[in-house]
Amino acid sequence: MIVPIRTDSPLRTRPWMNWAIIAVTLVVAIIEAATDQFRNPKWIDHFQLSGRVPQLGTFITYAFIHAGWFHVLENMLALYIFGNNINDRLGHAGYLAFYLAGAVFAGIGFVLTDVNGIPVIGASGAVMAVMGAYLALYPRSNITILSLLIFFGTFEVPSMYLITIFFVLEVVGNVAGSQWVAHWAHISGLLFGFAVGIGLLAIKLLPRDPFDFLALLQRWNRRRQYKVLVRQGYNPFAYIPPAPTARTPQRDQEEDDSTLQRIRELRAEIHETIAHHNLPHAALLFIELHRLDPQQVLSRQAQLDLANQLASQQFYEQAADAYEQFLQHYPNFQQIEQVQLMLGLIYARYLSQHERAYQLLTQAVQRLPGEREIAMARTELQRIAPLISRTH
Repeated sequence: MIVPIRTDSPLRTRPWMNWAIIAVTLVVAIIEAATDQFRNPKWIDHFQLSGRVPQLGTFITYAFIHAGWFHVLENMLALYIFGNNINDRLGHAGYLAFYLAGAVFAGIGFVLTDVNGIPVIGASGAVMAVMGAYLALYPRSNITILSLLIFFGTFEVPSMYLITIFFVLEVVGNVAGSQWVAHWAHISGLLFGFAVGIGLLAIKLLPRDPFDFLALLQRWNRRRQYKVLVRQGYNPFAYIPPAPTARTPQRDQEEDDSTLQRIRELRAEIHETIAHHNLPHAALLFIELHRLDPQQVLSRQAQLDLANQLASQQFYEQAADAYEQFLQHYPNFQQIEQVQLMLGLIYARYLSQHERAYQLLTQAVQRLPGEREIAMARTELQRIAPLISRTH
């Protein structure tokens, strides 16, 4: 058995509405248990949703009654994990309207596909709508899973994979003909929630995020186009001067706006790629970023990681520029001598900038802690000293 227990997406506000929905549902479950409705349902029959003779009010009420404690607790756990962040993004009134609409659309999906005549109860359809919205807004969020199967412990799964697995299981269950689970209510709810989330992002009623589903699609499409161009012979490292065109203030402004937008996208994509430990691709994106604006500097660790990666890929000029920016913007870095050593070696061995190399290596020797590194720097200093004096 595996149980989702939390997400790593931080909250900006307290999700009071989601907690209120959970509290109301649990209170109804307590009333059901106190009146023995779990084993011998009587009055709750008036609130369940029938596919044969649906009543208007039951499109809402069915989502607040359940068939037992396991049924209600698994739904409320999922709602607590995924609903808090959706409440945070939509606000309290918006989230309540969305949750109830999710229950309604899940109920519509059930009614339109019902062939068994068995009424449906439970919040699963509305919860799946919340999960669908979560997939649209937080596809890169990690969900912590508690494992009670082969081993006891926790592990993390990206929400995009986890929710997709839930969806596939519902489709498979529906195809297999399971009669006691309202698969179409779950499928309809999830599709509704996902569509609402994508729609709110597309029309910008919700602020965009570098890691939302639309942003992932845009970056995937750019990578696809890039690979197609490379296969067709495009060399991303060759510079071809643009053909001269007539300039107008409006054209200049449009190009400036386009460049700024591309710079923002590249910075977001670089940080995401680093987070997924794909440094070779991040290094290529960093080169493109510097073609657009050579003054762009990343966060301290990202800048250092990419400078090291560029050096390891033998892009020595680009690595040197990245290291120089690091020294300029992060002069108080505790291991600055390591950066000076690396940059000095690149200048001395590969770029023939011996004076700058001598300056950096001299500074590094004064602070380097290891004998091996000191010996390396002194050896290089001895080698380039005659070259410097020869140029003078």
